[in-house]
Amino acid sequence: MINKNEGIAYEQELVKMFKDADFTACRLPGSSARSPDIIAGDRNSVFVIEVKTTRDSRVKIRKSQIHTLLKFAHDLNCEPRLALRFIDRDISWHIVKPNALQVHEKSFSIDYNAACLKGLEFSELVSNELQKRLECNQNNLTA
Repeated sequence: MINKNEGIAYEQELVKMFKDADFTACRLPGSSARSPDIIAGDRNSVFVIEVKTTRDSRVKIRKSQIHTLLKFAHDLNCEPRLALRFIDRDISWHIVKPNALQVHEKSFSIDYNAACLKGLEFSELVSNELQKRLECNQNNLTA
């Protein structure tokens, strides 16, 4: 189990990584079911992010957290993402879309293998190539 201070440290690490990639980013204090953990963006895209870390092979996320993430993304017209760290498996962040999650009665979940297959590495998320694809997809939706 990850304690609160350890979770905050992981969120701060991710914010620093965004800033190092020339994004504007901040951790939203008091997050949980009330707000996502991080908001980050550059001139091309904005992400709201729920951060989850675990020592297990599966991450569980409360439905209320996913609903809040999706509401923020909708209201801010930005991309919802989950940043997942499987601590005992590797040091990489796996960035997944909410639709990659399995639905359960009271929660959502994703295991390590699915996160690796369906997710992006952090460097892929902030790459210029991905930004161009996101922009192209948004333009196609509004055209």
